[in-house]
Amino acid sequence: MKKLLLISFVGFLFSTCFGQQVNKPNILFISIDDMNDWTTLFDKSNPIKTPNLERLAARGCFFERAYCTSPGCAPSRNSIMTGLKPTTSGLYGFQPWREALPNEVTLPKYFNNYGWATRGAGKLFHHGKQPGSNVGGGDDAPAKINSFEEFYPMQMGNVKGANLNGFTEGKIGVKAGDWGEANVKMVDHYTVEWIEEQLAKQWDKPLFLAAGIYKPHLPHYAPSDIFDLYPFDETRLPPMPEDDFDDLSEAAYKMSQNQHFRYQLPMEQPENSPGSFKKMIQSYQASATFADRMIGRIIDKWDESGMADNTIIVLWADHGYHLGDKKSVVKFTLWEKANRVPFIIVAPGVTTPGSRCSRPVSLVNIYKTLVELSGLPQKEGIDGNSLVPLLKNPNMEWNYPALMSQGEGNYAIRSDRWRYIRYKNGEEELYDHDNDPWEHNNLAGDDKYAGVLAEHRQYLPKNEAPSFKPKPRNKE
Repeated sequence: MKKLLLISFVGFLFSTCFGQQVNKPNILFISIDDMNDWTTLFDKSNPIKTPNLERLAARGCFFERAYCTSPGCAPSRNSIMTGLKPTTSGLYGFQPWREALPNEVTLPKYFNNYGWATRGAGKLFHHGKQPGSNVGGGDDAPAKINSFEEFYPMQMGNVKGANLNGFTEGKIGVKAGDWGEANVKMVDHYTVEWIEEQLAKQWDKPLFLAAGIYKPHLPHYAPSDIFDLYPFDETRLPPMPEDDFDDLSEAAYKMSQNQHFRYQLPMEQPENSPGSFKKMIQSYQASATFADRMIGRIIDKWDESGMADNTIIVLWADHGYHLGDKKSVVKFTLWEKANRVPFIIVAPGVTTPGSRCSRPVSLVNIYKTLVELSGLPQKEGIDGNSLVPLLKNPNMEWNYPALMSQGEGNYAIRSDRWRYIRYKNGEEELYDHDNDPWEHNNLAGDDKYAGVLAEHRQYLPKNEAPSFKPKPRNKE
């Protein structure tokens, strides 16, 4: 309590003594759910069209090799908002994070303590029926530490009736697992409209505005005019060699099976069926472009607001997404496609427009980076490294490989060239991304790579917090 009061008092002094004289920057904080790296942002030859992400990247620095701390919505978002890796917090999965960290000052609250107005909408933390969910706001703490002064929860979309994909049973037989064309008002429409309303207001203090875009998360919906950009017969699928698992361990196979029903059941449908694998992939790609369109609306409105010249923009996706590669669909694996994400920072006066950084970085670095860019004192006790040096010089040496975890004891390390994976039972994988970007050839069993394995093992966490176990809930 004393520490929280001290932080608030320091923030008051900062605002009173320096106030607007230091021209505190506004913060536009945009998250995307489930967007992978198979977009035109990363490479013009990729199939998923993201023109608005490209024009945002043209304003600042695009991190070509950015990675989540965990390929799941809740642990990844918790890590970004608290600045704590799962190995520090014990939040490896979908636990109620506020119960685990009852006094933690989140990123937006830290800015609020120093004078920023904080507003948020959509999916920022993980939503769900658990303490701390707040339908995307994810923070049911008292006002003194709640992340946002005002938050607009996720709204239900207007897609009604039977599933568009034709499935009637299981997790893809409910609306949450659906895909197809939907010409109705959806979740992100409501979120963006609320964000636009905030941008039409006059603010007497710097603004920290967070927008959580839900697509391309299932259900993979998009309007017909976006589907027109993806003719079904031209839908590109990733390479899916039949022998891909021949050099993998039992641990890898078990991890991939977590979402196997979304791979196997659509594969069993006729190609032209609305529930086919190809239709699902087409729908994901269209849904990703829909998310890009929503982001374009936010950027346009921000420019109209007159705040753009004094605004830091940070855009990130919570994790990547498999589309059949590694015989996997969705996320929850330690392979590249489930962990690599779009990540852009626009910082006027710091970033060079159109710059690209190829160093591997972790999203846990966002907290420290935003704090430094805004001229605030660094928060003690959090993980990561500020990316400001890379924003100034994207090609500088960077000796901080990205660490990912999928459940307690399962880890991946991503360096400039290599992805190293070690499972809880000690089994390992190694991939050479210079020659094998889809990770088809596991080199861990080849003696000539013993040195590479040894080098990457040193980056495994030295201390691992046990997985947080929430208190039993009253079911009544």
